[in-house]
Order: sequence, then structure tokens, then C-alpha cells
Amino acid sequence: MNLQPKILWVGGIFNQNALMNHFAVSPAANRWQSGLLGGLKKCNFTVECLSHLPEPLWPSGVLRPGNENIFDERFVSKHVSYWNMPFIRPFSLNAAYLTAFKLWCRDNGPPKILITYNPTPYAVKVGRYAQLKFGTYWVDLCADHYDPGDDWRSYSNGAHLADGHIFLSFKAYLDCPFKKKLHLDGGVEKLSISNFQLCRKEVEKLKKVILYSGMMSKWGGISYLLRAFERISDPFIELWVTGHGESSELQKAASVDSRIKVYGLVPESELESLYRQADVFVNPRPSSIPGNAMNFPSKILVYLSYGKPVVSTWTPGLSNEYRNVLEIVDIETDEYLKNKIEEVLCWSPDQIEFNAQKIFNFLSKKRLWEIQSMRLIEWLTKGVHESA
Repeated sequence: MNLQPKILWVGGIFNQNALMNHFAVSPAANRWQSGLLGGLKKCNFTVECLSHLPEPLWPSGVLRPGNENIFDERFVSKHVSYWNMPFIRPFSLNAAYLTAFKLWCRDNGPPKILITYNPTPYAVKVGRYAQLKFGTYWVDLCADHYDPGDDWRSYSNGAHLADGHIFLSFKAYLDCPFKKKLHLDGGVEKLSISNFQLCRKEVEKLKKVILYSGMMSKWGGISYLLRAFERISDPFIELWVTGHGESSELQKAASVDSRIKVYGLVPESELESLYRQADVFVNPRPSSIPGNAMNFPSKILVYLSYGKPVVSTWTPGLSNEYRNVLEIVDIETDEYLKNKIEEVLCWSPDQIEFNAQKIFNFLSKKRLWEIQSMRLIEWLTKGVHESA
């Protein structure tokens, strides 16, 4: 049996306008899905998407969110419209996705493969329906989840019935009791050696930049980073912060320390410019925060793609491969994080170049999106053949 090179994906990839104007859309999730689906396209797989626009509940958000103009034009996407009202929204999403799936099948025929991004109730409903009605090979992709418990009984209701499971978190992959599973934490686009040569050229500049990009919440570790940065006295070391959300603690710190620059959520081109100017990236996500075992900090791969050193805490979602390319904060105290950042900023040109080469070798051999997409295709092909 030949594997049909077409996948129906329940998940959204939004354009820049939607990202900048709808803060309920996750830039990290958008980047991850865009990378994988882009890799699948390069491998000659057709991927079509069913998705809704996430919004805060009405009246804070729109009553009927979204339209066809919110999606990334590189991918074929079908907009799922729903009623965004308190108490009604979950039922509306369930019904809307099931209807959208049935209409898609009417126009295209039932898909051989259905991948649902995160085990949400509406995704599980569509996955289970496709599985039972058409014999579709349903894959549950878990990017983020609360603690499912030691026996995984608390895993999203019904998602365990999927034919296969993909996990971004390495710990979730190891711990889950499901037989057919794949660890796929993420990838990067094709690397440019100029990213790594840039590291050597800018070593001698006077000003040094620490860059954090991500959530302005306890899950991202922004408070931890601010406390550590407060201990750094060098006037030529700056902290640049980008990302969505608000933090009163960050605003207060920036108001009293001119070295802290708050950029907020910026377009992709501006974000890339900031990344290129950074000397060190920081992922201060606390390992003690509940839920960090069930996700993978995808910003790490984005950071690494620029060839710069990455100072990071160690959370269970990371596989051991990253120990060789990250500067690990083994003891999560303010002083230790501060010392680790200052240590890296004092590296010699040879150390910076050696580190960049390690990163380049790791990414180019194991974490290009094309490589990850091929791993997924091989795994899917085997699974579909076994289930036939």
C-alpha cells in the first residue's frame, strides 16, 4: 500500500498581521508548526489545515473570531468559525470542527492521515470521528499538557485512543505508556554559515547584549532573569526583552535601569535583527514550575540557529543531546544565573568560535526541519502500513 502524500492538520499557521493583532495566538506554536509543515512540503507532502482563531472570551474578545485572511498563504487553510461566548465556546468549537472536517471530506475524500496539534477536546473529537468513520490514521501531537499523573490517567480524555503519538517533551515521550510514539522536539530552517561567522566578527564590541524572548510570566522565568540581571553591575551589559504579554515587574525594572530595553512583540524581520545583535541568549524557565516536564522550550532551537551561546536552565522536556550545546544553569539561584551569564560574556574569540561550530554541527546533522520531517514521514509510513 502506498502512503498518500497528503495530511490533514488540525492546527493553525497564521500570518504576521494576525500574530501582531491577536495576542491569544502563540508565536512559538506558530513558528513550530510552520517549520514542520514547511519541511513536509519540501518532502513533497501536501498538508492542508483546519483552524480557528484563538481569542479571549467575549466581550473581551470577538464574538465570531477570524476569517480566511488570517492564515499564512504558504499553506492551504480552512477557517473554522465558532461562537466565542462563555460556556458556549467549547461546545461550539466541537461542533464547528466536526462540521468543517465533514465538509473537507466531502470535497477531498477522507484523509489517510490526520494530525491534531495538542489534545484539545475539539481535536480529539475530530480525530476519533475520522478514525472510526473512515479508518483514518490519527496522530495526536502533544506540544504542551498539564501533568497527566504517574499512570497517565489524567491525559486528555480520548487522546490515548489515537493510532500514534508525537511528543515535543523528551520526558513525556519516555514516560507515556503508548506503544506507537515519536519524539520530535523541533527544528530550524536551513542554516547560513554567516550566522556563525557573525559571532567571531562582533566579539570585540564594547556593549554586550543579553536577549530574552518569550512569555512575560512565571513559566518563562522573566522574574528570575530580572533578579539575576539586577546583580550585574557592568554598565555596558544590556538586557533586551521581546515577546507577548505584560509584566509589571519588567516595566518597573526597566523604569529604574536604563540598561533594560523592552521591545514587546515585534515583527519577524525586526526580531531577527535583534537576535543578530545579541551576544548571549537566555532561557531562564524554572524547572520547578508545574507543567514544564510536558513541554519543550522551542525558543532554544531558535536561539541556537544564530550560533550564539545559550544560557539555560535544565527542564525535563530537553533531551540529553542539548547538554553539549547549552550553557546549563545547574543551580537555579539568582547568583548562579548571574555568574553563568557573566562567564559566557567573558569568553575569548576562540571559545565563541568553538561553541558556534558545535552548535552548527548539532543543528545541521540532527535538527534541520527537513531532517525532522523525513523522520516523521518514515514513522508515519511504518504506522500506516502496520495498521492497514
